[in-house]
Amino acid sequence: MAWTSERSGGKFRGREKRLLLYLALVLAVAAWKFLPRPWTPAITLETEHYRIASTASREQTEHVGQVVEVLYAAYASRFSSLPTFQNQHPKLSLRLYKDRAEMRRVNPNLGWAEAFYRQPLCHAYYSAGEINPHQWLLHEVVHQLNEEVAHLKLERWLDEGVAEYFSTSQINENRLALGRIDYNTYPLWWLDLLATTPDLKANLGNGSVIPLRAILTGAGGPSLDREFNLYDLHWWTLAHFLFESEPHRGAVLELLREGGTLESFERLIGPLEQIEPAWHAHVRRIKTGHWQPNSARSARPSRRAARLK
Repeated sequence: MAWTSERSGGKFRGREKRLLLYLALVLAVAAWKFLPRPWTPAITLETEHYRIASTASREQTEHVGQVVEVLYAAYASRFSSLPTFQNQHPKLSLRLYKDRAEMRRVNPNLGWAEAFYRQPLCHAYYSAGEINPHQWLLHEVVHQLNEEVAHLKLERWLDEGVAEYFSTSQINENRLALGRIDYNTYPLWWLDLLATTPDLKANLGNGSVIPLRAILTGAGGPSLDREFNLYDLHWWTLAHFLFESEPHRGAVLELLREGGTLESFERLIGPLEQIEPAWHAHVRRIKTGHWQPNSARSARPSRRAARLK
């Protein structure tokens, strides 16, 4: 009996060792797949509101510094009256990679992400081959401003919509022309997916329009994973409609303060049965180019996968 007990104990210890080995292997694979790699910036640039650690060239880093300050000025001009907005705060931290390959090597398992924000850092690469090499960064910087400067707690549709309202606006003569659409930005590249006919009912039927109730609540619509670009178009156009429509512009700050819930939306903006047709008409004006009648559309770049939030 003693011999059997020792053998059983020995086998148990052997199983323990194997389990520990398997656990170590799983942890090693997880670390390799998910944990960031070491990274050392070549340049650290400080602007009035930002500290940028960068492996891009100095010229590229300085360009990004100018652009984010332009964005900051536009954001503060629009939102500084919010009670939670802090005019005095530590400098915001940005990490700028020299190219997409470096960002993805240092930050594995990004999926389709072209930039991302994890408090307190915005991560992006300098996309030198694109017309707007900074566009991915601008979207994430707005999320950073929402979180660290304005201290907003927003429903997803409004958080993403605000970020896209700023990041799709044109930069002209060192200022952000809010609401003036830059067609060379995401998600504009996918605009053909949205509201494919002039008729709202037909578009609800063919799936090119998601009911606004589903957009506001995040429930009852198609799969977000399958229709990510279409959701992004809804978030952006709804925010653009609210900011650029005279009857609703005045209520947007209060909507932001309250977070953008369905209840606050209908109380401050109007019942969905009235707002949905008006928003749809706004979308159709954007699609037909009538929102910016004096601005010619530039050539559309190749479509790219959407960023994962």
